[in-house]
Amino acid sequence: MQITHQYINTKIIKKAVDGTGLILGNNLGNYFYMTDEKETRYQGFFYTNGENYKYELEVYKIIDQINVLGKGKLDEIKNNFFGVEKIYRSGITEKYFLPDGYNSVCLGANKNVKAEILLDVRHPYDSRTIGRFYEMEIEKDYALIKFTKRKDYSEDGLGDKKEFTLYLAIKTDQNNYKKIGEFFSKHYQRDLERDSCPWDRFIYKALEIEFKRAVFSVSKNKKNAINEAKNVFADFNKLNKQEEINIYEKLKIPAITDEEIKMAYLCAQNSIYTMTVKNDGKHGAYAGLPWFFQFWHRDEAVSLLQIYKADKDLAKEIIKSQLETIMNNGQIPKGRFCKVEENVLQSADALGWLANRIIKLSEKYKLEEDFKMNIAVSFERAAVNLLKKRTKNGFATNLEAETWMDSLKRGGSRIEIQSCRYNIYELLHKFTKNDQYGILKEELKNGIRAKFYIGGILADGHEDKTIRSNIFLAAYLHPELLTKEEWEVCFDKILPKLYFEWGGISSVDITSNKFIPNDTGENSASYHNGNSWYWINNLAALVLYKLNPHKYSSYINGIMEASTNEILYYGIAGHHSEVSSAKNQTFSGCNAQLWSAAMYLEVVDEMINSNLGS
Repeated sequence: MQITHQYINTKIIKKAVDGTGLILGNNLGNYFYMTDEKETRYQGFFYTNGENYKYELEVYKIIDQINVLGKGKLDEIKNNFFGVEKIYRSGITEKYFLPDGYNSVCLGANKNVKAEILLDVRHPYDSRTIGRFYEMEIEKDYALIKFTKRKDYSEDGLGDKKEFTLYLAIKTDQNNYKKIGEFFSKHYQRDLERDSCPWDRFIYKALEIEFKRAVFSVSKNKKNAINEAKNVFADFNKLNKQEEINIYEKLKIPAITDEEIKMAYLCAQNSIYTMTVKNDGKHGAYAGLPWFFQFWHRDEAVSLLQIYKADKDLAKEIIKSQLETIMNNGQIPKGRFCKVEENVLQSADALGWLANRIIKLSEKYKLEEDFKMNIAVSFERAAVNLLKKRTKNGFATNLEAETWMDSLKRGGSRIEIQSCRYNIYELLHKFTKNDQYGILKEELKNGIRAKFYIGGILADGHEDKTIRSNIFLAAYLHPELLTKEEWEVCFDKILPKLYFEWGGISSVDITSNKFIPNDTGENSASYHNGNSWYWINNLAALVLYKLNPHKYSSYINGIMEASTNEILYYGIAGHHSEVSSAKNQTFSGCNAQLWSAAMYLEVVDEMINSNLGS
């Protein structure tokens, strides 16, 4: 299968890795994930409502697939940034876009076609099969499907009770709608390979439609769904053109000559926009798509520099929202919308990452003094409680599942958590001019050097000498911890134990008995014991580039080539995946990951700026 990325006059055409899919998103948080090779139950059109669902943003899967009949084998996929195309050997071409401000999918074909509309309305994590009711109305100029989910004794232990109702309105140019109305079992091969149950599920074949142009609109209100479908259909061309204009205003072409890096940079920018959400007061950035549709504080903080470049007002809202969740122990919860209680899952590093980003933003951009003072007040409150409740012998402490390596039992004092704490003290020292925070900084730095810096290498924990990729996090967050010469000695020792020839960094020493060479899918065994994380790879390349670009050029070039190829030709076209297997480069985990794209942009920005300054 061929893939084409085209942005204005810049175009790249190349063979894509088998299984590469497409995704579209809009500013409301709606998204449409398409794959024709190996299907997953996370494919399809997802509707985001600005309300809460079990302490998360309310998201529903609506359409599983728009199955165009007689299309044959997929020959080419095309990323135009404002829309995507699927081109088949039969001569059929499908063109999709999601207009901003609407809960709609727009689909155009190059000729009249027929398609089956396959539905699976549910919350994305809900695998229940009983209590799903579809009703259809076929009118002369539209079709309407009403879905109602009801609780059932056999699955919920509760009586017959309605959970929710949603409406899907369909409007086409041919107005030819043929009711089918039957459930059938569908197999999802990718889920089977990921050991992600269930990989077989009964979904609903609602109807067959004929069209050259079609609109699918969702609402909790029947009238709103119908009206939106008709209005979007009437403005189809206008909305499509507006999407094109919008993307050309948003994306910035980088000043680099390498065509593939240039295109991957444009794609990564677009990925950041795809992940940002402004819906009915719920503003933030998804951690990843298609299945990490949450606002996770750590992921947002890591990505905040790029979010700020895309939408500075949103970035400031994220800062305010995160600071509002500071708990009595000085930490913040893993994500937004949860109850702020001591037993909620917390992030030991999110606040430190947030501090690092605010420091960098204040150095590069002019932040309002009132805004900075409000930030300082929140961080002072956090610091007081962190010193009381999350500090032991001068070191920051964390519980087992509170670091980014949350699949491991890494309780205690961890190297990257010390670097995060250092950034909190650094921010407070800069913003308040209180020398006490300067003293805390120096005491922590000296303590880390005394207890973690052993034999020229930084230990992963106070009592854990395992070599892990977290050393790169320490170097990124706290470069002053070691001298340039000491950092080089450290990396010279660890790179042979962490670097893969394909261009990735292992999450653990490859000679360790903990190392697992192949991705274990939904089973977390390999996550932080072998898997190579693209955001860490890009961060490592950035650290090495800033330290000694000539000495470490082979590592930097290897990482950049692997990440660039992954964005362009693997996973979801134009997006950066979460992880790869250690043994060979793969697109594993979530295939459009916020912090992977953000760190790719950051390392390219650094290369551009350093070249411009030289």
